Amino acid sequence: MKFIRTVIVFDRGGLVDSGQWVRMHETVVGAVQKIVHPLGNSRFVIRRKIPKLGAQGKPSKQWVRNGVVPIKRQFLTNLTAAGWRAEMPVGLGREALAKAEPTARTALKEYPSKRDFAWDDADWTAVFREQLGDFDFYSELGEGLRCVIEWETGNISSSHRTMNKLCLVMLAGLIDIGVVILPSRQLYPHLTDRIGNWEELSPYLALWHHVGQSVKRGLLAVTVVEHDELTDDPAVPFISQGVDGRSAEGASKLL
Repeated sequence: MKFIRTVIVFDRGGLVDSGQWVRMHETVVGAVQKIVHPLGNSRFVIRRKIPKLGAQGKPSKQWVRNGVVPIKRQFLTNLTAAGWRAEMPVGLGREALAKAEPTARTALKEYPSKRDFAWDDADWTAVFREQLGDFDFYSELGEGLRCVIEWETGNISSSHRTMNKLCLVMLAGLIDIGVVILPSRQLYPHLTDRIGNWEELSPYLALWHHVGQSVKRGLLAVTVVEHDELTDDPAVPFISQGVDGRSAEGASKLL
């Protein structure tokens, strides 16, 4: 698979100039470039999407596309071999917030009572959810740098949640470096419908950049990846689809 570019959304503390970041980025790029299709190939060659044929054998408005789960599995294998840990849970519970930067200790107001809510109120956990879900990949680099990578080929809403989650934990001082990996504009039309992608996420980067100005120390980046080759060759199989989310919906449309 081809690495296209990495965009630094914000960098607080000059982490982009650190040796740890350079080595981490090299590891990410190397793990991406080892992703292949079909298995046993030396490159990532992907079938172009094709119209699904209707009952009368004519092209319909639905598409036969490639799934994304096997791609992520290869990336998982490659990163695990490099010493990264998969599926690290993260939350902003009281114990974490007690040690967090003040910017993460949100004070909210209820209306119409105008009652103030704070993270250390007795009923905070009864009203607000604390768990944010797992990070895809986690590692602690030299000098205590805590780093996470999110492989984003869920739906586009999932990509927005991931960016928000990374901003939250960096505001809290719980993570130092976060990287979100997305398909390029050229790749994503041939994958599961409406998955996260660079084209749809990039207009919102200015928002997360401004959020980053409140982070004491942290680097948030987006890495864009793409196929090595797009082909119409029927000898190249479509990548199998998953059984949940957009994959399940897309598969059901092929019936």
